[in-house]
Amino acid sequence: MKEFVGKVDLSIYSLQALKLAAFVLEKWEYSFSGNEVKVKGESPNIGFKDLLNEALNQQCRIDLGEKNSKIANLIVTKSMISALGEEEENR
Repeated sequence: MKEFVGKVDLSIYSLQALKLAAFVLEKWEYSFSGNEVKVKGESPNIGFKDLLNEALNQQCRIDLGEKNSKIANLIVTKSMISALGEEEENR
């Protein structure tokens, strides 16, 4: 089994995004230590590139989720209040 060690810029990729990406990419084995990622498997350098690509996708999802969570919570709250108001009117 081949091995490749690459460095990741942690100001771009969170550890959460990297771990989610590693979970998605089952073809290679990943281990993390600080800003280093060890990749094991066939063509581990390709595995590292695929990890960074998928981690970027995951990081975008995480960032958008954090940014839009307040709006989503507001929509849910308003819909719950609206639903409660309709129930009280029907009684």
